Amino acid sequence: MNNYYYFSRDTGWGDTLWHLTNALMYCEQNNKGILIDMRGHWASKGNSNLFGEYFLSIDTDIEVIINEECIDQLKKDAEQHSDSRLVIKNPLKSKEDSKKFYDTFNRISVHGTIAKEIDEIRKKYFAGNYIVGIHARTSNGEVLPSKTGNSNRFQGERNAIQTIFDVYKEKIDHVLFDSPRAFLKSCDNYKFFVATDSKQFVDLFKKEYGNTIVTERYFAPPGCGTGHEKGDQSTDLQIQMEEKYGRINIAKEALVDFYLLQYTNFLFKNFSRFNEFCLYKGIPNFHINFQQKCY
Repeated sequence: MNNYYYFSRDTGWGDTLWHLTNALMYCEQNNKGILIDMRGHWASKGNSNLFGEYFLSIDTDIEVIINEECIDQLKKDAEQHSDSRLVIKNPLKSKEDSKKFYDTFNRISVHGTIAKEIDEIRKKYFAGNYIVGIHARTSNGEVLPSKTGNSNRFQGERNAIQTIFDVYKEKIDHVLFDSPRAFLKSCDNYKFFVATDSKQFVDLFKKEYGNTIVTERYFAPPGCGTGHEKGDQSTDLQIQMEEKYGRINIAKEALVDFYLLQYTNFLFKNFSRFNEFCLYKGIPNFHINFQQKCY
């Protein structure tokens, strides 16, 4: 075995970056070089490793290799990635763990073109306002498969988007406007930033609240996936439409939302690793539970 660690994973951005952060800490602790291979990842294309399409660099003393030819020469004898190889299993266990995890993640620098778009949106819409983040991971309303085994993950009946929005609205109104300690009662310079995989959720939110920031992004038709997942109701035509729009574009748009959530002042969220990094950063939040775990 050589002194390298081979990292490859095909999951959404939150889960991918969560495991990459842990892999980076593991490699730094053990003085191993890291082979980051996104070939086969939903955000890559063909035989190209597109890590460099999304990220500029990693600030570390260990060797980071993303070149396909070099990876292929080294990966056979490298230590293979394992989900059990976790330096910090639960970053929320303590403030120290949260800080260490987020500081390590923060050394993975997003690509300059994506960073520029994030900065432009913050300057144009966030600056001078109290930003309430809304992250609703709805899986775009697709019908879940029948339950198999003991796991409830991705199993059972999916709530309708209207029902999900109503749950969010009840909590938002109570926390921000109706309760005795509601802190936006007398505030007029607040805005909502909504990050979701459902166009219907966005439309319902805009109609109810206004003052809403939503980035320009691709939304799959209801029941047709989330960008990194194919939905049960996806047709060949809809998959072709998604391919035409471009997985790379979809992935970049998702990263913009991912990082913008980390610049909000308060966050309403359901379970998703996509928003967990906000918690590690220390952003106050209110958890809304309407479904089983969904990464």
